[in-house]
Amino acid sequence: MDIKRVMTDVLEDLVDKELRQFIWQLWNGVTAGTEPIPRAKLQTSDREDVVDCMVKQYPDDAGKIAVQALHNMKQNELARRLELKLQEVQQPVQENAKNAPESMELQPIQSDWHRPYRITACSQQFKYSLLKQERNDVYMPSSSSWRKGSALLINNIKFDHLSYRNGAEIDEENMEWLLRALGYSVEKHTNLSGDAINRAVKNFSKRHEHQNSDSTFVVIMSHGDRFDNKDAILGVHYQRKNPNDIFFVEDIFTHLNSVNCPALIDKPKVILIHACRGGDDGGVYVCDSAFESDAWVHKEKDFVCFMSSLPDVYAYRNPHNGSYFFNYIVDVFSTSAYIYDIMELFRRIALRMEIDPHFRDKKKLLPCIERTTLVKKFYLFPGLM
Repeated sequence: MDIKRVMTDVLEDLVDKELRQFIWQLWNGVTAGTEPIPRAKLQTSDREDVVDCMVKQYPDDAGKIAVQALHNMKQNELARRLELKLQEVQQPVQENAKNAPESMELQPIQSDWHRPYRITACSQQFKYSLLKQERNDVYMPSSSSWRKGSALLINNIKFDHLSYRNGAEIDEENMEWLLRALGYSVEKHTNLSGDAINRAVKNFSKRHEHQNSDSTFVVIMSHGDRFDNKDAILGVHYQRKNPNDIFFVEDIFTHLNSVNCPALIDKPKVILIHACRGGDDGGVYVCDSAFESDAWVHKEKDFVCFMSSLPDVYAYRNPHNGSYFFNYIVDVFSTSAYIYDIMELFRRIALRMEIDPHFRDKKKLLPCIERTTLVKKFYLFPGLM
């Protein structure tokens, strides 16, 4: 039995009023990041026509979207039945995904790149099998969590004495879309001083939502530099003659560590930063010569910090499309987070940026994983709660 028949059989159990509710979900976008189906294409009460339209609009995700729409309608029994039937017909495809040949997904982003319309959702079968087979090597989702978690997004665009960060608005829009599509609520701040960034991160660490979350993201975009061999985010009032308006990246780890944020103990804390780490262009000429008890925990653990460039290197940003760093993050997470853990996603981002023709000559840009203490694999399971 194919996917279309499975979906049609389940929709037959909806009365006409319920089918209209289902179609309304498709009109309005079932989940964050899901492109709605135009009303003109769904002027029908025929189940087969609805399914045909869904498969045409969402060729890879029609079944998952139907399941989520039923959940949104509180038709949980029907959603579960559809999910189980879909697993029977989809399982071979998902199980072989890791062994499929790598093609365009590991190529550089094209000049006409646009944010994907949706994020590829993970299947319940893949999640169940992975957690069963590798439960000791994977961060286990919290059964009590009502969402993936909260995310903090800080974007400094306009400065008193430094250049305007053209394209940063696009980065903010893209990253907010990605975080919400992954299931996170997003707290946003714009144009903060160094002290205000410190307060925002500190206050974020105290949010009660962390208690019932699975993980968290902290995303910061700004001008940056290095002082005394330490990475610093520049506040909007920073000036070179009086360089006091800064926030040190290492303070993020302090605010979110086990002492100051016990609600996030044993939970992944992902830090993404786009900021210069110096003024070098990244190119160089090389001459070729031939826990014992619950009360005792690690002070700092389960962090991963992914930065837009190597130490002392400038971070490039396209004024029209946003930063290369966040474009690659959005693209790779949207297409591959359904099957790979976060460290593999970061590797793929670095691989694609390493061969990006924009950095073919003197200027080089390679993202850098810093101060990482993840002890297990962190899967995001997009599309699943």
